[in-house]
Amino acid sequence: METTLKTKGMHCKSCEMLVADSISEIAGAKVLSANHASGEVKVQYENAQVLEKIKQAIRKEGYKI
Repeated sequence: METTLKTKGMHCKSCEMLVADSISEIAGAKVLSANHASGEVKVQYENAQVLEKIKQAIRKEGYKI
């Protein structure tokens, strides 16, 4: 499955990399793109549980969904 999450708080490329790195540690999840200018993170995931872990990882880094 694939979705785009609207996020708030990413201000630069470093923010994008922080989010992408955090998500890449989750089994069954893959970051397709993270864009601070649009505030979007596009991800692939295996199921709803993985999607919830992705959202938790983004929030843990200090960003809002």
